[in-house]
Amino acid sequence: MRYFSLSLTMDFIALDFETANASRGSVCEIGVSIVQSGEVRETFSRLVRPKSNWFHPMNTQIHGIDALQVAREPEFDTVWQEMQAIFDSHNVVAHNASFDISVLRHALTEYELPFPSFSYTCSLMVARRAWQGLGSYGLSALSQRFNIRLKHHSAASDAEACARILLRAAEDHQLSCFEDIENHLEIQIGKVYPGGYLPSGKLKKCGAKAKKQEVQVDLSKINRNHPLFGKYVVFTGALKSMKRQEAQVALLEAGGHYTNNVTYQTQYMVLGEKSFTNFTEGIKSSKLMQAERLSNNRRPIEFLSEQQFLKLLKLGNSFKIR
Repeated sequence: MRYFSLSLTMDFIALDFETANASRGSVCEIGVSIVQSGEVRETFSRLVRPKSNWFHPMNTQIHGIDALQVAREPEFDTVWQEMQAIFDSHNVVAHNASFDISVLRHALTEYELPFPSFSYTCSLMVARRAWQGLGSYGLSALSQRFNIRLKHHSAASDAEACARILLRAAEDHQLSCFEDIENHLEIQIGKVYPGGYLPSGKLKKCGAKAKKQEVQVDLSKINRNHPLFGKYVVFTGALKSMKRQEAQVALLEAGGHYTNNVTYQTQYMVLGEKSFTNFTEGIKSSKLMQAERLSNNRRPIEFLSEQQFLKLLKLGNSFKIR
């Protein structure tokens, strides 16, 4: 079996979380793979007992972990004390990092723990840029393509596969250090720091000289009593009072989560002015029809106009990206 290594300065920590239920803070397993000078040096995982120790059957079906298995395991705050030094001031990689970094942020917030400081990127984004035109960029498909051993949804195995995928991309594109991901693949490096974070940049066209807009999220603003705290929100249609990106940042700073698609987790759908008018007149997009189906079959999804959303945020029309 061929694995790739770089006799260069590619150092990072690959991270993977498994969760017990729809709550991003419900960590039940952490997987870590440590890469130094382009080589995987150590991989390990820890089971974690979520605060409520309630597992959604769908989650257990995916990763095989249940409440009984973690009943005597430590909670996240204890495990984090052991692991924090690994992450502080290091580079971090995750496959679909928007999920894993969100899990970390919400678990830390739930236990009122300070954020560490590190830079991060997403191996899913890197793969899409490194090997354009593949049918799938999921962890399983890439592992099979590159002959990487994988026990999918085992946190340690997922973390190591993520690490090896990034190393393969670095090998193929001659990336000598972590910063080359931004310089050569045009993917903005994200940041996590005490009090907030800067999301990893969204993909831009290769070669395009797009202006980079840094969107900082100040998590010190989070109020656990905020009506949107912990809520999953999806947006549809153009907003009049702010850009979609501004609305997403405002939601994150309220402690909520945004998703691009309607899922069983969705609790609110915010409709832009035109979409809301169409909705009241019975004209429904495919996204709206999907929301109605899930609302009927799963749990109620509340539909909000833009003004109702602003009222919940209590920000009026004054919110601006800094």
